[in-house]
Amino acid sequence: MKTRLFNRVNLFNPFNLFNPFNLFNPFTLFNPFTLFNPFTLFNPFNLLFVLTLITVVASRVQARVKLVALPERARVVVSLNNPDATLVEEERLITLQKGLNKVDFSWRGVNIDSTSIQARMLSHPENVTILNTSYPPNENALIWEISSNEAQEERVRISYLLSALTREVTYKAVAEPNETALTLRNYLRLRNDSGEDLSNAEIGIGYGSTFTKTIEHGETLEMLSERVEGLGIKKLLTWDAATLPWDPEYEKKTVGIPLSYVVKNDKASKLGSHTLLPGKVRIFIKTKEQPENAGAAAGEGVAFTGEDWAQLTPVDREMKLYIGQSRDVKVTQRKTRDDRTNIRRNAANAVVLNDTDEVYKIEIENFKKQAIDLVVVEHIPGYWKMAESSHPFERKDAFTIEYKLNLPAESSGTKKTTVTFNVNRLNVQGNEPASY
Repeated sequence: MKTRLFNRVNLFNPFNLFNPFNLFNPFTLFNPFTLFNPFTLFNPFNLLFVLTLITVVASRVQARVKLVALPERARVVVSLNNPDATLVEEERLITLQKGLNKVDFSWRGVNIDSTSIQARMLSHPENVTILNTSYPPNENALIWEISSNEAQEERVRISYLLSALTREVTYKAVAEPNETALTLRNYLRLRNDSGEDLSNAEIGIGYGSTFTKTIEHGETLEMLSERVEGLGIKKLLTWDAATLPWDPEYEKKTVGIPLSYVVKNDKASKLGSHTLLPGKVRIFIKTKEQPENAGAAAGEGVAFTGEDWAQLTPVDREMKLYIGQSRDVKVTQRKTRDDRTNIRRNAANAVVLNDTDEVYKIEIENFKKQAIDLVVVEHIPGYWKMAESSHPFERKDAFTIEYKLNLPAESSGTKKTTVTFNVNRLNVQGNEPASY
């Protein structure tokens, strides 16, 4: 018996080809002989049926994962309080249907920390609930399942941490000719490499009022964030026994003593409202220029003094700005006594522990015609106690003390300032480090 698969009469019989019973008959449709018959497979009615079936299945699958894309931002707030990460809060208006909604949030090409993303409903928080959050594989996206009691428009606030939005603070300080006050300008420089355009963003830098700016991806923005005039300063010399020569003439090391402007971050100095952030400081001083004509008023200019890196300065703390070295003050320090006391030995009569009795003498000469402040920094390693001191000192840590002195004008020779102190080091083994 010949198979019907290759029966030409059956294959080309229009009643068989267009017979609706054959077309929708499951035994005919899924019959392997019929399924792989080229004349049956490419029958336009069969193709139409298959395509219709695929479309229905696809539409049902698509209906199950149909997402609500987020609209454009209604508001953006950028907080630059933390130098390591930027907090971004954006508000969007979304239209919810009654029941279950799926909302898609994606950030392809944007440096967002996915673990930091949070959403909060603002308009109807009691009627709108986020049920769960899912993260599609291999995508910078997430899907929120949101339940709404009724069809309504909802304002949602989305917050996240954004990286690669760098912040840099720079300062410009212009001192008065008498060096008793200066004008301090604080500049903020933003560099946006986050991959996201921030349009009409409300930017806060941790102090002062917020401002609205647009900064696109790859853009650098610099602006004046603060200006303080008449900021009181004082000049300060710092002599550190660990870094400067004790006897410059004997050691033939004639070096200057570091000189700084000192600014206190407090209300009395017209500051004190926030912490001063670290950044480069360029320092200038006002100068008097020669008048162009006789009898004309002298013009004003500025001269570049130097630059320094300002440290993080909390409220009520001091910021030191290095401006150079001074050779108008000479410091000479000598150890005038170094005795071992309370010696302890082991069974072999070898010294294992002892105390010391040390006396230091510091002579300071000021050749300037003005008085000036000087800080003398001393380092004492190990355990110790101060037996006697000619001047009060401040203990900065376990191994460091500071003498804060005011040197009278032209105090040299017999008028020089002399500081002596007697310190006892305890339980000295001889292998202690010179500094800690």
